[in-house]
Amino acid sequence: MKKFEFIRHTADVGVKVYGNTITELFENSGKALFEIMDCTCEDIKLQEDISVEGDSLEELLVGFLNELIYLSEIKNLKGEEFKIKIERINSSFKLKGEIRGRKIKSVEREVKAATYHNLKIEKDKGYNCIIIF
Repeated sequence: MKKFEFIRHTADVGVKVYGNTITELFENSGKALFEIMDCTCEDIKLQEDISVEGDSLEELLVGFLNELIYLSEIKNLKGEEFKIKIERINSSFKLKGEIRGRKIKSVEREVKAATYHNLKIEKDKGYNCIIIF
């Protein structure tokens, strides 16, 4: 199964993401984000813990991706390996884990945010969604 593919969008960048599990869908979404950014990195390894909450999986995904954007801007972290766990707590969701990667030297394309535009996580044989950045 492919991890993601870029799709046409009028003004922004769109990507269709796939995963066998919901966790893999989130991890592949993070990988797509950093591919869009097209970072040049130093050979310095970095690691950061991450914790995000949301009332739906879509809200959790947008929060996760926007937290990755924050870590790239503030900590200069290009996420390359995602070790995350997603839990349902009553009617909401919580994501916890760690992001490992390298220190960003430069970014070719800035990404301001992940959006809710047409965002819907769907389940068929696996999971998929379209994300507009």
